[in-house]
Amino acid sequence: MAISSFAYHHMPYENKLFNLRKLAPWINHFVLFELDSNNDLPELNSPELAPSLYQIYGRVIDWVFSHEAPVELAIAAVDKFLMAEVVSMLTLPRGRRTDYHALRWQWHDLFRHGLGPEFTCLCDTTTFAEDYLDLFTMHYGRI
Repeated sequence: MAISSFAYHHMPYENKLFNLRKLAPWINHFVLFELDSNNDLPELNSPELAPSLYQIYGRVIDWVFSHEAPVELAIAAVDKFLMAEVVSMLTLPRGRRTDYHALRWQWHDLFRHGLGPEFTCLCDTTTFAEDYLDLFTMHYGRI
């Protein structure tokens, strides 16, 4: 079984596909927990990239400041982690970015092509949803 929680999005689609093809013979299940966000396939300066980043990262930054952590820690989390991701996606072309969040249909496409026909989607569920943000869990298993 392979489990990925907020990690597999650090590779562009092509690298994820390559790795899934290498992993498929060794697993019977792949469980993914991710954000539903259109940051993987849009090229630098594309019209859909900036609004998608704003919708997702704006909300995540709100979450960071909504907890009782010391303000200095919250600022450091935003400045050193979240904003580094956003700046990477807004300034670097695909292949050199640090993050590649994908939409649900893109993940399904990736799993179908990467894991092959012997795997099927056993679960695709929203685990948290707001106006501009969905977290989902997807489970593909060998049939």
